[in-house]
Amino acid sequence: MYKVKGFNKLTDYAEALGVSVPENDCEINSIKFDSRIAAKGDLFIPLEGSKFNGEDFVKTALRQGAAAITKQNLGGLVLHNDDVYECLITLARINLQNIRPKIIFITGSYGKTTIKDMLKHFLGNKCHCSKENENNEFGIPYTILSMPLDTEFLVVECGARKKNDFDLISKILFCDIFILTAITDNHLESFGDLRTIIETKLKLRESLINQENFIDGRKILENNFELHNKRIINSTMKILKMNDPLDYDSFKPTKGRGNKINRLNGKIIDQSYNAHPKTVYETASMQDPNITTLILGDMAELGKNEINIHADLLTKLKKFEIYVTGNIYKEAIKLYKFPNVRYFSNLKEFPKETLVQKLKDGKNLYFKGSRSSKMEQYLNLLLND
Repeated sequence: MYKVKGFNKLTDYAEALGVSVPENDCEINSIKFDSRIAAKGDLFIPLEGSKFNGEDFVKTALRQGAAAITKQNLGGLVLHNDDVYECLITLARINLQNIRPKIIFITGSYGKTTIKDMLKHFLGNKCHCSKENENNEFGIPYTILSMPLDTEFLVVECGARKKNDFDLISKILFCDIFILTAITDNHLESFGDLRTIIETKLKLRESLINQENFIDGRKILENNFELHNKRIINSTMKILKMNDPLDYDSFKPTKGRGNKINRLNGKIIDQSYNAHPKTVYETASMQDPNITTLILGDMAELGKNEINIHADLLTKLKKFEIYVTGNIYKEAIKLYKFPNVRYFSNLKEFPKETLVQKLKDGKNLYFKGSRSSKMEQYLNLLLND
């Protein structure tokens, strides 16, 4: 449930946002972002994205008995403001102030979710954190407004897909610890260049109360992905003055982010959630090429040099037996000769029997690719047999 602690009336929200108080007050039990479930006792906040506009459904929410914040000049249980998104971020800030947990913001080109999950694991039940895939400009306030009242630690995963995504968030919100996991050239097609990516990610640092509590993963000179993450966690716990030894063996990665699945006599290493050349190389290099076969899907949003980038990665992983899928890899292996690489185009061509035999022989299979590659569908063929 989304709510601002201590706010029970529509007038509470009006006064906090500095807008005119409607003639008729009402109780507000929760905030809703979906007009289909907005009803009496709810405050509907219409959000606007590239493919949707909640303002189109304000009248529907009002007819169902809900109140609303809107830029439209409407009567009834309405709070009028020309910038509804700024209202949302302002309400998130008030909720931070009213509950006031220790606040940790995490951003970076990769590793955000793993660090978030590790912190949740070690900080325990009083830690509230972002849900899966709720890390964009809307997911950040969602996470803050869904905090239980007894939250002691708030861990917010912050993702940006374009320039200026963090501008308002960094201006209005605040945090006690800011973690930058790493920066690579992910999403070049939307950012344009690496410099813009760096500037966008670092914009969030402006929300940090004490600049000494900036954990910069770029300065951790550790190529081992797992050790890199552990050093970030250790630095975070030190700032929180929680110095007890951590049992890292007790942490189990979530599905698609490095979890290991025992299958037949071997293991499936599931890194299928997403991919970038750096993370593929670092996590694959941790495996033994004598007993591990790599199954790789295309890496998206790498810009006009994507074919050469894919080919370069295959060159670096030449010690492994590799199966690849996707149009970019298809073009890469046309241009360059890779005797250790085999290609499949779809589920029908997936070498299931060959890979099952490898598992029977005690070998391991490593899966990784961008979300658009849907590598989990191939992995599931081995799990559902």
